[in-house]
Amino acid sequence: MFRIFLTKKILSGEASPVAEERPRQRNRRIYERFQVDQKHLTVLNDQDILVIRDISVKGFASQVSDRAFDRFLLGDVYVARMRYHGKVQELDIKVAWKRDGQVGFELHEPETATTLFFKNLVRPVQLAHSLSQVDASFMESHEGLTWYHGENVDLHIWMTDDAGLSAWQLVADDQIVEWSAVHGIKTGVLKRQSFSESGILEPGEVLRSIDDSPNATRLRFASDIIQSGTFPESQELVRSLDSSAVAV
Repeated sequence: MFRIFLTKKILSGEASPVAEERPRQRNRRIYERFQVDQKHLTVLNDQDILVIRDISVKGFASQVSDRAFDRFLLGDVYVARMRYHGKVQELDIKVAWKRDGQVGFELHEPETATTLFFKNLVRPVQLAHSLSQVDASFMESHEGLTWYHGENVDLHIWMTDDAGLSAWQLVADDQIVEWSAVHGIKTGVLKRQSFSESGILEPGEVLRSIDDSPNATRLRFASDIIQSGTFPESQELVRSLDSSAVAV
């Protein structure tokens, strides 16, 4: 999904014989950390590959070699360049803690653009980790259907032992991405109507608006959610996106 390049050190910290513990988070909802897999990498000077173990809107933690662990000092500040889906964001990150072969980096005096960039980066992981399976037996055409629901996200998967994956639909933050073995990939958005009754604005009908052609931004958003998911069908869904004619 993303790579971070630490280009240069701009501020040196101090060596400490005692590893600093992770700071307690005062607001778990704002700074909740999400574990990620080895597809998420940072790179330092084309020498060390640092595997990101978890990430939040405030920073990230990396598993590092013994050599890198000794080199990173508490308080060190680096200029970093992050590439995410072709977009490059420059930011400053600070070594905030060290423990058990891991180093925690936090955003250092981030500008508004950097904060928004990091929130957008973390959002797919946040949505994926909120998914949990719910009973779909009450729904029409529920045969072969598995339903995952989370915070502002729903994922419906149709799969049978005989035919395998036949279709899926992801609706997240009102963005729609759906795939079927017959019709291929489609994207769109939910448009929420509202009306005023006695001076009070009331929610109205929710309409599906399908794009004329698959939207690359919506596809990337869906791909990031699916790749960050822990549900057993995730790799099947990834392969269905890979097999489509649309670049993600």
